[in-house]
This record gives sequence, structure tokens and C-alpha cells, in this order.
Amino acid sequence: MANERSKDDSSEKLFSDKPLQVIEKLGFSYYELNNKFINLLEENQRIKQQCKNLEEKNQENLRLNSELNEKNQEISRTNLNIIEENKEVSRINSELKEKLEEKEKKFEEFQQHVSNLENQRNEELQQLQKLEMMSQNLDKNLGILKLEEIDENIIKTFKENNEDFFANFSNKDPDESLPYPNIKVVVGLDFGLTYSGFSYCHVANKQNICSNEIWPRGISQFKTNTVLQYDYEYNNVLLWGAPALASRPNRRIERNKPVELFKLWLGNLDEHLKPHLPVDYKKAITDYLREIGKVIKDKIATHWSVNFFENVLLVLSVPAEYSEKDKGIMRECAYNAGLINDFNSKNLQFTTEPEAAAIYCMENKLNELQEDDIGMTFMVVDCGGGTVDLTTRKLVGINPLQLGEVKERIRDFCGSTFVDKMFIDFLLPFTGDNREFNYELDIEEYAPALLQYVDEEIREMMEENGWMINIKYNDIKLMFDPIIESILHLIRKQLDVIQETCSKMFLVGGFCENKYLQNRIKKEFQDTVKLIEVSAQPIAAISREAVVYGSNILEYKESDKESGIFSIVLKYTYGVKLCFDWKEDIDSSYSKTTDGKNFKFNPLVKRGTKVEVDQEFSLDHHNLPLSCQKVYNFQLYRTPEYNAEYCDAPGMELVGTMQIDLPEVHLGFDRPLSFGISFGHQMEITAFARNLLIGQTYVTTFGPNDV
Repeated sequence: MANERSKDDSSEKLFSDKPLQVIEKLGFSYYELNNKFINLLEENQRIKQQCKNLEEKNQENLRLNSELNEKNQEISRTNLNIIEENKEVSRINSELKEKLEEKEKKFEEFQQHVSNLENQRNEELQQLQKLEMMSQNLDKNLGILKLEEIDENIIKTFKENNEDFFANFSNKDPDESLPYPNIKVVVGLDFGLTYSGFSYCHVANKQNICSNEIWPRGISQFKTNTVLQYDYEYNNVLLWGAPALASRPNRRIERNKPVELFKLWLGNLDEHLKPHLPVDYKKAITDYLREIGKVIKDKIATHWSVNFFENVLLVLSVPAEYSEKDKGIMRECAYNAGLINDFNSKNLQFTTEPEAAAIYCMENKLNELQEDDIGMTFMVVDCGGGTVDLTTRKLVGINPLQLGEVKERIRDFCGSTFVDKMFIDFLLPFTGDNREFNYELDIEEYAPALLQYVDEEIREMMEENGWMINIKYNDIKLMFDPIIESILHLIRKQLDVIQETCSKMFLVGGFCENKYLQNRIKKEFQDTVKLIEVSAQPIAAISREAVVYGSNILEYKESDKESGIFSIVLKYTYGVKLCFDWKEDIDSSYSKTTDGKNFKFNPLVKRGTKVEVDQEFSLDHHNLPLSCQKVYNFQLYRTPEYNAEYCDAPGMELVGTMQIDLPEVHLGFDRPLSFGISFGHQMEITAFARNLLIGQTYVTTFGPNDV
């Protein structure tokens, strides 16, 4: 019983707890549902408010659209009015243009009519003058006919009257044959290997020749460096001239090395002497001419109002060794650089550097020359940045100035850049007199281009010293002496070759401004040469003479040109005496020397050949017969025979001998030479020899000859 009662109690308790739990859960759920409902009501209220706001904005937009439509309609009406007004203005302009064209046409017709009347008047005056001359001549002749006796003198007088009449009757305007009627300004451009500059003058004042002294970035000097600084791709020029070398290296900005010495690609240099360039040499020349051309054009424009392509004659100086092909390349580069607007323009002319230097020196001394000076021999020593040119000539006439053909010419690469092209501006004060000389140089300030060649170890040391170095007497003397000795040797060689008294020696070129070089030359040759003189403004001598040359050719008339000889047929066979190994089955026994050699005649050009003036005939890459030779003699022979084998054959004649130096003896046979000849207008023979290893060139003239 007890167990049954306990079961009933537990079941009642169980059923009595469930409704409470259910009700409690329902209460919580109802509470949550009410909260959600409240949230929905609040969200609904917000949405209604947003809708209301949007509706208000929409109304505002509609209002704005309405206003914009009204404004657009107003603008459209305004545009229509403007279009109508423009049409009216265009119509008026068209009418005015037609009237203006009609007036211009009438004015041109009037000008033409005036010109025709002027021409007619001039023709009538000329006809009247001719009639007057005929009348005067007729009176003279009638007077002669009235004489009772007519002898030979009277007939001669009659002929003279008739000739005078014809000469006056057919006289033409003397200016009609001038080849450059429009030239107003002459510019002489000295495009050098290491430095370049230009001079200029107006043809109305030919004596007032000016040399440019101002370059980009305010650099003041007669010449600037022939150097280019390109961008990373070598497409565009960033800097040129002195700034291309003077720019400070920047570790953050990687720059290419400057491009220079590109002019060496012209001329007959051996390949190993030509510099390696990151761009085509023609591009470099063109780019440089374009940059310096901008300075030339600006300079001319600041002085005169002229058309550069029509009114400016540009005279470009070139080395004497340049062929017509080289000049053609220079013309091509000048055309591409915008210095001329027509490839074949006569407004670009060339003159040789030795010719320019010689004329400049003698022009400056023209007032001091006397009749007794005619026939004197003088030498021009042109010491430039890259090369030294020695030219010996004779003075043929004074008024006008006339110079004889080049007697001797030597060129060698021993210019100022071989001293130290980075320090040249700071070496000029050195005279060689002060043995206590001590020069302190701030590399960072004066030669920043050197910094890029300094490694880290040296850089740290130099930074501690503030980039300052001391240059002492012996240091700088060692820079100068080897190069100056080479120049002195060239002068000695030239004086020995001409074998006659040299009356005057003129020093020109930038290197000749150096006092030490001047003193060494004067000390060495003061007993040999009567007068040694540094020309006025030696660094600008070439460009200034180019202006003189240009001014002179402006005065040449077509009728003044010499007929000249442009081609000749040779009567002789010309060749040189060369040494070969004797060959038993080929060579005669009497020609064999004690050392087993054989000297033979090696023809350069044979009899009967038609040659052009200045056409070259050469022997290239001739090897030395002896490895220890220090000099070599080229002996030029000629023979009336078409074929000849030996230089002692009948009819063989020695024309002349040329001796050249052979340094670098330690190279033995590896010192190739070339030799050649050409024939000039006056039948003179020009012989030239080149040391292909170092580029040294010798030139001499034989003749005139019966070629």
C-alpha cells in the first residue's frame, strides 16, 4: 500500500510541473516576439521617413530639372543667335577678303606696271646710251674719213675706236656673275678633334671679325670641348661641350661616359687608331654640329636680322688629309644637323686647316710685309688639342696676298690632350721658370669628371683630404716634356727637310698659348729661325681665317675662276724603290745584295693613265725590310717605260725622296707604312707617307713637273 501511494504522489508532482514550464516558455517567447514587433514598427517608421525624404528630394530634383530645361532652352536660343551672328560675320569677312584680294591684285598689277615702266625706261636709257655711243663712234670715224691721207696709224686708231665701241656696247652688269649675291654674314666654324669654336662677320664690315666667347651655362672661352653626354639609351644629347665633362658624378643617377674623339673616324686613319664609340660616328658628328649650330644661329640673330639659310655663308675647316668622301660625310652631317637646308647648298664651303692657319698668320702681318719679303719661306706650327700640324710655304705676292704651294707638311698626334686633357685649363700658368712651383688642386670643384674613376678605397682617402691634391714642379714637368719633345722633333725634322732658311715661324692653336711650350720652341730654334711669333688669338686662328676665306670667295666672279687642269694623261710611270727578298729563279744575280735582299721598282701609276687632279695613288700597308729601323726613306722614281723592274734601268729618274720617323722600335716589323702621290693643277706632285701605327703623316711637294 505504501508503495502504491508513493507512485501516485510522484505522478501528480510530475504532471503538476509541466504546465508551469510551458507557460514560462510561452511568456519568454511572447516577450521576444513583442520586441521584434516593436523593432519592426520602428524600422517601418524609419522607412516611411526615408520615403518621405526621398519624395521631397525627388520633388526638388524635378524642380531643378525644370529650371535646367528652361536654362538649356535659353542657351539654345542664345546659341542660335550666335550662330546667326557668326554667319553674318563670316559673310562680312568673306566680302572683306574678296575686296582685299581684289585690292592686292590691283596693287600687284600696279607694282608690275610700275616695274614694267621702270624696265622700259631703263631699256630706253640703255638704247639712248648705245645710240649716243654709236653717234660718238660715227663722228670719230667720219672725222677719220675726212682726212686726205690714211696711214697705218689711222687704221689702228679706227680699229681701237671700234673695239672700244664694242666693249662699251656689250658691257654687262658686273655683279651678275657673283655666285653669292644674297650672303650678308660669313661664319667660320673650326670643328676640332677636342675643341671647337666659331667666328663671324658681316660682309659690309669684313675687317671686324668676332670670335664667339660665350657658351651654354655661361662658360666664357674661345672654344668649347668637342664632347657629348647622351642619355642612357644614347638617343638624346643631355650635355655638350665643357659641361659634358664638368658635370659632377651622382651616385644615385647612372650616366654614360662622355662621347668624344668621334672626328677620328674621318680621314685615312688605321682602324686601331679610331676610338670605340657607343653610337655611330655620323650621329655623334651630326648631334654636335646641331648643338653648336644652335649657338651660331642665336649669335647671328642677336646681331643681325637675316635668314640663316639664305644670307649666311658657313665655312667649315677640315684637315688637309680629308678626301672628297670625307667632305661629303661632313656635308651630310651638316645637312642633317640643320646648318643647311639643301644638301648641295653653296652656302656651305670647306677650307683646310693648314691653309687657314697660313693665311691667317700672313694676313695679320700684311701691313708689315715689304717687297723684299717676297720669296721668303715661313712655317706655321698649329698645336691643337689632338694633333700638331707643321706647314712650310713661300710668300709669292703681297698685294694681293699670294702663297705658294705647300712645300712640306707633317702631322702627328701630340697635342695638348696628350699632356692631360682633364687638367689643361690649370696647366696654362706653368712657364717652366719657377722651380718652387706648387699647385693645389681641388678635384671635386675643378675636375669632378675624375670622381667616377676613383675606387672606394681611394675615395675614402680623398674625402679625408677634402679632395685636395698637390701638383709639384717635377710632376707637371713630366706631363709636358715628352709631348713637347715630340713637337720639337717634328720642327727639327721639317727644317731639315726644306733645306733652306726659314724666315718666320708662327705658332697657332690652343696649345700654343702655353708659355712653357712657347719658351721651349723659342729657346730651341732662336738661332735657326729669324722670327718666332705667337699669332694673335692663336686658339681662334682657324675659325677667323675661315671667315677671311669666306669673305674672299664672295668677291670671286665666275669669270675670275682659273680654267685650271682637271685631268691629265701621264707621260711617265711613277713608282717607289722597295726592298724584297732576292729570289734565285726570278731576280737577276747582279741585283742581289750581301744580305740577300733585292731593290725593285714598284709602280704606283703607269704611263698613259688618265688621272684627275688630286686623285691619289698609293701603296698601302708596306712592311719594313729591317725590324730595327728608326727612319725610312721613300724614293719616288719615274720612267718613260710602261713596265720597269729596277730603279737603275735606262731612262729611270729620281723625282724626290721623303724620310719619315719610325718610333716604337721594340715592335720590330709590326709597324706598317703607306705611301702615295697625287698630281695638282700646276703639274706639281704631292707625295704623302703615313705611319699607320701611330697615325703620323708627312706631306711634301715635288715640281712642277712635266708629268
